Amino acid sequence: MNDKEKIKIENKEDRCVIKVNSKIYPLDVIFSAAYVFIDKVYVLIEGDPEKEICVLLKPKKNQNIENVGEEFYNELLNCLVYKEQGSKNKKIRETIIQRALITNDPSIITEEDIFEKDIDEYLEDVEGIAIPWEEKYGKKSK
Repeated sequence: MNDKEKIKIENKEDRCVIKVNSKIYPLDVIFSAAYVFIDKVYVLIEGDPEKEICVLLKPKKNQNIENVGEEFYNELLNCLVYKEQGSKNKKIRETIIQRALITNDPSIITEEDIFEKDIDEYLEDVEGIAIPWEEKYGKKSK
């Protein structure tokens, strides 16, 4: 089996048809990869998302169509890895954003908040730095 058979790139005149296994590369990943290429090529996506998606790439300028097809596969892999890492890190990103918002506006906390147990401790002024300067160092009354 040569490289062209492995990656399923078919050259037809001045365009390239790439057959993508949609069980490996979901439709949103294919769209993401195609979006990266819209400056270089015209893109047509068709097929059955349950079986196989065909991506037709037609260069806007004189380019080696085979290289464009191979670059598209690299971009598919890039988008797939990005999606997988994003799903693994989703909870961490949500936690960081939630903490940042809570720090600036404690009124946004809801009963369903995952930090409900420790939010009072988090907002508590243990170090005493939230006391206004006037109260802490102002004139002392006799």
